[in-house]
Parts: sequence; C-alpha cells; structure tokens
Amino acid sequence: MPNKALPCLMQETTHEAYMNMTMTLLPRGASLAACTVIAAAVLFAAFPAEAGNASSKNSSVSVRQTMEAVLKHHAGLAALQENREAVRHEVTRAKAGWGPRVDAQAHIGVGSLSNSTTRAVGADTSFDHFSGASLTVTQPLWDGLATRSRVRSAQATLDSMQERLFDNATTYALDGLIAHLDVIRSRELVQLARKNVARHEKILADTRNREQLGADSMAEVTHTQGRLSRAQSTLTQAELALEETERNYQRLTGFRPPAHLEPVRMPDGMYDGPADIMAQAEKTNPKLAAYVDDIRAAQADKELAEAARQPVLNLQAGPQTTHRGGPADLDTDSVDIRLAMSWNLFRSGADIAEEKAAMARVRQARMTLQNLRDELGQQIDDAWNAWLTAQRLAANYREAVRFNTLTRDAYLEQFVLGERSLLDILDAESELYNSETELLTARNNVVVGAWRIYGITGRLLPVWRIQGWDLYEPVHHRDARRQDREPLPLTGTTHRHNLMIPEADRDTNPGRYPK
Repeated sequence: MPNKALPCLMQETTHEAYMNMTMTLLPRGASLAACTVIAAAVLFAAFPAEAGNASSKNSSVSVRQTMEAVLKHHAGLAALQENREAVRHEVTRAKAGWGPRVDAQAHIGVGSLSNSTTRAVGADTSFDHFSGASLTVTQPLWDGLATRSRVRSAQATLDSMQERLFDNATTYALDGLIAHLDVIRSRELVQLARKNVARHEKILADTRNREQLGADSMAEVTHTQGRLSRAQSTLTQAELALEETERNYQRLTGFRPPAHLEPVRMPDGMYDGPADIMAQAEKTNPKLAAYVDDIRAAQADKELAEAARQPVLNLQAGPQTTHRGGPADLDTDSVDIRLAMSWNLFRSGADIAEEKAAMARVRQARMTLQNLRDELGQQIDDAWNAWLTAQRLAANYREAVRFNTLTRDAYLEQFVLGERSLLDILDAESELYNSETELLTARNNVVVGAWRIYGITGRLLPVWRIQGWDLYEPVHHRDARRQDREPLPLTGTTHRHNLMIPEADRDTNPGRYPK
C-alpha cells in the first residue's frame, strides 16, 4: 500500500488530496497535527523549485507604480517642490503685514541741546554725552490696502507655482508611462527577433539537407546564411535597444525594470475631437491656469503700486528713556500711545512710472495667456491627428501581419511542391517580421497618444489617482510626515485643485480669465 500511494501522491495537486493520501499512510489513532506535518513535508519535498518560481513570477510593477517612482525620484520635480515651498513662506510673510510689529531701539552719542532747562544753567552751548532706549509696538491701521495687495500677489504666485508644479509632474509622469511602454515593446521586439532567427535557422537547416540531396545548390545555402546573419544582427540591435530602454527606465525611476511589467490600459473614455479636448483643457489644463494666476499676480502688483498714493496710519505705543550728561544732567522717562501718519507727497514721478509698468505687466500676462491658448490648440490638433494616424496604422499592420502569415504558409507549401523558390520563402519571412515589428510600434503609439491627450487636458494624474501631498510636499517634509495621514479625495474627473489647491474664487468666475 505505501509503495503504491507515493506515486499517486506526486500526481495530485490539491490540498485535500495530500491530506487524504497522507491519512492512508498513517496508522490508526494518529493525530491530525501529525497528519498535517507529514503532508506539508511531502508537499515541499515534491515541489521545492516550483514554489520559489511562482513567487518570483508573481512580482510585477504597474504603470501607476512606475509614474509614482518617477515623481519621487526626479530631481527636477524636487527643485520645483522646494521653490513652491519658498513661495508658500512668501505668502505667510505678506500676511504678517496685518499684524503688530515690536521694535527695540537704543542710542548713545554726544550733542548740544538748547531748551529752558539747559539755558537756565548755561549748558545750551556745550557738547555733552547722551544715551537712550525705547520699545515701540506698532499696529498698522491703514496702508492704502498695500498689505492686501501683497497677500493677493503672493497667493496668486503660489497658485501659479502649484499649477506649474502640476504641469511638470504631468510631463514627468507621462515620460514614465512612455518608458514603461517602451520596455514592454522592446522586450516583445527581442522575442520577435529571436523567433525570426529561429525560423531562418530552420530554413538554413532544411536548405543544407536539400543541398546534400542535390535539390538545392551551394549558392542557395550561402544566400540563406546571409539572411540568417542579417536576422542575427537585427536581434543584436533589438537587444541593444532593450538595454537602452531599460537604462532610461532606471534613470527615470531609480531602479531597473523587473522581469514583468504590467501592460498599460487605454483610458476608459476618449474625447470626441479637438473641440472636446480644448473644452476640457480650458477647465483643467494646469499651464492655462498658471497663466491665469500670473494675470492675478500682475493685477495685485498694480494695486500695490496704486497704494503708494495713500497715506499710512499706525497706532504706536511703548516706553522711552533718555539720559543727557553735563551741567544739566537730564533724565527723561515716558510711556506714549499715539497715532502716527505718514504720506508721501512727491517722489519725482517714481509712483506714476511704477503704475504704468504694472499696467504693462498686466497686458503682457494677458497676451502671454492668449498666445498659450493658440499654441495649446495647435498641440491638441497635432496630438489628435497623431492618435488617429496610429490607430489607422495599427489596423493596417494588423491586416498586413495576417496576410503575410497566410502568404508565408502558402509559399512554404508551394516550395515543397517546387512551385516557389527559396528566395520567395526568405522574402516572405522578412515581410512578416517587418509587419510584426511595425504592428507593435503602432499599438504602442496608440496607447501613448491617448494618454498624451489626457496629459494635455491635465487629467493624467487624477485618473491614475496620484496622491496630492507627495506631489506638493518637499522631500524633507514628506519624510517627516506621519504615516497615518489620510489620503486626499480624488475622482476620475476631479479638477486638479482637489489634489491640494483650494479653488477660492478662480472657478467661480464664469469668464474663467480675468479682465
């Protein structure tokens, strides 16, 4: 019974089969734990290698993981994150203009003082030493809305910086997606090249057999050897291209691509045409929004220039003490609360020039936005046409592969009957290989073109649910962030501001662009 049970056990694949078979090998009264131990021992003894291979085969990297690795590894994006952090502190500094200011002052020197006290003792003409100290608390009451203008300018600059950061992150993420696809495509091209070499090797072996039988000449053998050498050189080039794409992947992500990369899916929905893409880009393209913020910043700077015409009113309070030596020997202590006003009346035309410069910057920002909209329209047209062309090419090459395969198979049958030459067979193999490689490239271009359009609209990262705090936080802050922080809400159609930026009054403006 035991001798017959072991071969049967090696053929079973389910856990129940192992347990049932092991129970037959145990004496009556054996515990269930003993049964389990023996079953597990037999299982791992029978399949040690397969278990290890399965775990390695299951490891893979998705395109989302690739894009996230690019965003975390890219030094250019880290520089933009630090720049955004600096601008965020500029907003805090601008808001501090609304709060009080405390100044401590001390002085010492020599001088002459003429008043009723010094004249009474005859000390009004002498130079005596003096010293003093004061502590003043100043609370701004009115500055012509200059602080408000500074805050608006800084906030608009921060919004613009965040939009530019988002735009660059979209570009880098798209580069990661393309690198992910290129590695998959290059590996498939290497497989095709190896199959092409194998087919030529088989044709060469058959040709040598026919030459030995007298059916073919040595010229046909050498001709096939030349075709095989060309196929081998094509394989070498494909392997070199694969190595280059893997190095590019490592440069972007920081690690070598694993043995298995998950395929990249097409977007769930596609736009109807350039007009539909432009309508979406008007809402969510980060570069357009950045230039809108530039207009807001320029308008705030114009308001700041106009505030220079207004008086400045402050509330000041604090103690002051002074001491003057000499015959008078004066000591003065005071605590004052006062309103202080300053009003510049003339600066040789500097304020007018500054206002005119600010108005010119507003007009420049508007024209820059209009120019970007024109360029974006051209970019959308080019991306849409490229995507349609890639689809047509993929359909054509798919048919070409099908017909080339039928032709090659028919030629092989006719070659056996003596109706086709060896040259026809070799040409048919080359045409099939070329069509297969072009089909792979066209399919790759279809996927890249679709996601490139999503990148233009600004929806690439939200659709892939790239989290916001990792995008906007500098590396040293991200490392110190608590691990239990809740993720920010995202949806497939969300505006990018839901990542982190408050929409404020921007999207409440029906006209979208400031006048």
